[in-house]
Amino acid sequence: MLSVVRGMPKTASVVLGEKLKLHNLELLDIYHFKDKDIIRYKDRAANKVYLYFSKKHVRDLVDSKELDTLVDELVKHARSGQ
Repeated sequence: MLSVVRGMPKTASVVLGEKLKLHNLELLDIYHFKDKDIIRYKDRAANKVYLYFSKKHVRDLVDSKELDTLVDELVKHARSGQ
C-alpha cells in the first residue's frame, strides 16, 4: 500500500511526484488513455521537458516497488536525453 498522511492515503501520482523530486525531476502532467498513460515531466537541472509513454496506468500502481521501477525508468529516460 502507498503511504498515508494524516489518515488520508496518497494517490500514486502524488507519490510519483515526490519520488521524482528526489532525482531533481518534476512531475508536470499525466495524460490517461484507454491503454496507456503519457507522463510529462521536467528535468530541473537541464530545464528540459520529457514525455514518457507508460504501458501501465499510473493509477493502477499500488505497490511501492512498482513506483520505484517507474521512477528508475523515468530517470534513465531523462539521463539518456530522449
